[in-house]
Amino acid sequence: MQTEYLLSIVTVTKNCADTIDKTLDSVAAVKDSRVEYVVVDGVSTDDTLERVRARGGLIDRLVSEPDTGIYNAMNKGVTLARGHYVLFINGDDRLAPEGFPTVMPLLEAGQDPIVCAGMRVMNTAEGELPAVPWKLPFFCTVHHPALFAKRELLLQWPFREDLRIASDYDFFLRAYVAGVRFRPVPVMTALHWRGGASGNVARSVAETRQVQRERLGWRYPLYGMVLAGYRVCKRLGLVIKV
Repeated sequence: MQTEYLLSIVTVTKNCADTIDKTLDSVAAVKDSRVEYVVVDGVSTDDTLERVRARGGLIDRLVSEPDTGIYNAMNKGVTLARGHYVLFINGDDRLAPEGFPTVMPLLEAGQDPIVCAGMRVMNTAEGELPAVPWKLPFFCTVHHPALFAKRELLLQWPFREDLRIASDYDFFLRAYVAGVRFRPVPVMTALHWRGGASGNVARSVAETRQVQRERLGWRYPLYGMVLAGYRVCKRLGLVIKV
């Protein structure tokens, strides 16, 4: 029985029967002996589990038990994972396999604690969103469905379970402020559909500001002033995209 992998892909599910088959298909397209697939289910009451179990040869580890929220389930996935790197793909999102030949050699080299690719948003006008780590003090500009993080880092800094929407941003910003190296890669590795809990704009904004205050500390007002200036310039049409 294999006990070590290069990459663990983790899918957190709860009542994803309408979308999980396409997620599983996308994982199957990148699965090989270097890749472990872990599914953490929150006791689905539709036929999500039946669809997952029907793909038994694809799944290396499956648990179905109550959780206290998505970040609790994601932390369980990290604990179960045996890969050097961990990637989360939601049960209503899909991998973009064409980007993996670029990413996998970087994981093999193991030099970068975080490798971040781009994500394509499928149900809004946002389109392709590249990873831009240097903007993290201002916005969440890396994307968890396309972020490959070393498991040891995720064990060191588990996702905060007191946050409901912005815990992934908290992890990214915490790592960035601590000087962890992010390796952006100019390919897309995930297809994402907006919605769910993250659609609660008021809560998302409140949690984002909370994370920025806590992680940036004395720098928070300085970044706030820069951001305010940026927004003024944007309204005046003076912003150059970088």
